[in-house]
Amino acid sequence: MAEKRNAKYYVFKDKPDFKPPAWEHLTSPGFTRRLAYIDEETVPGAEFGCESLWLLPGGKSREGRKMMDAHASPHGTFIGFFGYNYEDIHDLGAEIEFHIGGEKHTIKKSFAAFIPEGLEHGPLIIRNIRRPVFHFIARPCGEGIGKKYA
Repeated sequence: MAEKRNAKYYVFKDKPDFKPPAWEHLTSPGFTRRLAYIDEETVPGAEFGCESLWLLPGGKSREGRKMMDAHASPHGTFIGFFGYNYEDIHDLGAEIEFHIGGEKHTIKKSFAAFIPEGLEHGPLIIRNIRRPVFHFIARPCGEGIGKKYA
């Protein structure tokens, strides 16, 4: 069977030899299971990239894991955390402490947030994971960094 011409846009695994920025702490055996990573290297020409992973209950999740240090990005960033509870899809199944613009927010519901360019965000700490939590973060990459879309 011939390979489909648009199959190159699908990513079914994490980026090989992924090296996160110094402020990001998303890789931790037994706590995270990385799924897929898209950037201009994994999908040549991509202007928008993402990371996706599962956060797992148990281990040190009860006392808290710092996933992100405070930092500001030169572009907007989408960040989301979604709980795995069929009975209540808004129940995060965990607690997140997330600082945005110096304000501390304690979140116990599934959520998505948009962080504008230049706005400091972090630290981000996740505690008391009772159920798996899906985490997704998306931002411009490659030629998309600094590009403004009309």
